[in-house]
Amino acid sequence: MWRDWFTFSRQDRRAILLLSALIVVALVLLWTKPMWHHEKPYEAHTADSLLQSLSDMPQEDNVAIIYPHLFDPNTADSMELLSVGFPPYVTRNILRYRKAGGVFREADDLARIYGLHDTVFKRIKSYISIPARELLTTDIHPAAMADTAKRRHPYADYMRAKYKPGKFVDLNTADTTELMKIPGIGPVRAKKIVDYRRSLGGFHSIAQVHEAYDLPEHLGDWVHISTPMVEKLYINKVSLSALRAHPYLTFYQARAIVELRKREGNIRSIRQLLFLDEFTEADIARLSPYLSFE
Repeated sequence: MWRDWFTFSRQDRRAILLLSALIVVALVLLWTKPMWHHEKPYEAHTADSLLQSLSDMPQEDNVAIIYPHLFDPNTADSMELLSVGFPPYVTRNILRYRKAGGVFREADDLARIYGLHDTVFKRIKSYISIPARELLTTDIHPAAMADTAKRRHPYADYMRAKYKPGKFVDLNTADTTELMKIPGIGPVRAKKIVDYRRSLGGFHSIAQVHEAYDLPEHLGDWVHISTPMVEKLYINKVSLSALRAHPYLTFYQARAIVELRKREGNIRSIRQLLFLDEFTEADIARLSPYLSFE
């Protein structure tokens, strides 16, 4: 009877052989595991090696560090101009002006450089140092000593055409050419002022010019309004698109005006607009000079 325990069928013998083979493979893998990986020994880094690795890292490009100090705008190079706080494009314009034969004889001359905002100039003005000396032949730029026809340079002529402090330009009558004579105003900004004036219908306050985007803060020191010339908007006659085109009216406000006209007829007073949810007291205040109820 005990022999029955050692009597296996052919299927049982195959299963036992397969199991034995798996056990042998597992044991072999377990014994040879340490030979699979060669761990690198720990390398202790000294302070010197760490410093060396940091010094080997790529460095960023040098940038100008701003530190205000006395400088002569007639002799300072680009790095010095950048270091005192001039933006890169203003630095380029200063060098172009000097290359064209321009000379700064006093600190306020620098304020006429195109692109130099009044706030930047006021911050830097106290550091401008122009030596007082007679203008010798050696002080004159070679371009200025050449023949008159040859030494004419567009940028130099452009800078000489700028107005001096104390000159005022009428906001409602000046064209782009006259506006470009204001320091800090070039062709793009001049066109922007004229376009905004046209869409607005004229300026009744100097503060309105700053509603146009990206104009220098000191612009108010160069402009005035001799006679208000405001083009009226006939609120009872103009179309929805004409109302919408005005800078002080949104599409929803223009539509509200047209719907009010349909419901109640002609609008007789600007106070009627206050009953509309689309308008506030501030909206009414800035619109009032431009509306006509005829």
